[in-house]
Amino acid sequence: MKIANKISIAKKVILSESTALKNIANKLNSNFDLACNAILACKGKVITIGLGKSGHVAVKSAATLSSTGTPSVFLHAAEALHGDVGLIKKLDLVICYSNSGETKELLLLLPLLKILKVTLITITGNKNSTLAKSSDIILDSSVKSEACPMNLTPTSSVICAIGLSDALAITLLKSRGFTSKDFAKSHPQGELGKRLLKKTEDIMATKHLPYSHTDMKLTKAIDVITKFNYGVIISLTKDKKLLGIFTDGDLRRTLKNNNDISSLQLYKVIRKKPITIPRNLMASEALNIMEHNQITCLPVVNTDKTVAGLLTLNQLLKSGIE
Repeated sequence: MKIANKISIAKKVILSESTALKNIANKLNSNFDLACNAILACKGKVITIGLGKSGHVAVKSAATLSSTGTPSVFLHAAEALHGDVGLIKKLDLVICYSNSGETKELLLLLPLLKILKVTLITITGNKNSTLAKSSDIILDSSVKSEACPMNLTPTSSVICAIGLSDALAITLLKSRGFTSKDFAKSHPQGELGKRLLKKTEDIMATKHLPYSHTDMKLTKAIDVITKFNYGVIISLTKDKKLLGIFTDGDLRRTLKNNNDISSLQLYKVIRKKPITIPRNLMASEALNIMEHNQITCLPVVNTDKTVAGLLTLNQLLKSGIE
């Protein structure tokens, strides 16, 4: 057995593949825009087709597209020639994967695709191939050489095809305005989905909250803030509706503007129109609100404007909402 420096070989493979990916990124052109626009305009589903290693890339591509807002399904090139081609309908769009662009099974499908008049996008390493010339849009995944020292094993070419597919999926995700809430809906039983589908009412604190009455002195309010350790005090009206809030940050600003706070009433310094959220809001959306407004807590209100609870950044993070 030939003795080899395994770490050195591994590094060469990874560096070779990363270089190939950088080259692919630099070759992106208007065809990528055309491909995205065609998929966004598609009224049916996206069908990815491939064989062999390219087939595996097509499988992964369909899965990634579907989970990010673009309904997609994989069709095995060989099975398509034996009945499964019935999956393709006129409103669909097809993405073919073939490094050579001369895969026999894919070429045999071309006449039917032309009859159906479906948009055909090809991701290939050969822009001058039969498949490429028969396509509406070509995405170039060609590499100078494979990471394999014999330049035989599909390695860099596969990575580049996957890279282009992921670039499509994420660009489409951004274009559709796909959110973490949408992602959770397609992964309801995954850990991520379970976390992201949590609502505010599943996490918020509802007991032993730092409430205050309208005529409380600020010095007393400070004691309440310290005791409950939420960094906030919630001022309520007599019918338990939200009057306002006062936070640690508000206290610092008040101390800066007032030399003596001993006789200052809380209602004079509370924030009377604080940001609030409903109890059925997705927790992930509540986190976005906190990040956008640079705050660490949100009063949760019922439909009648009474206070239902308090949601803090710490509670969100502990629940796995990031």
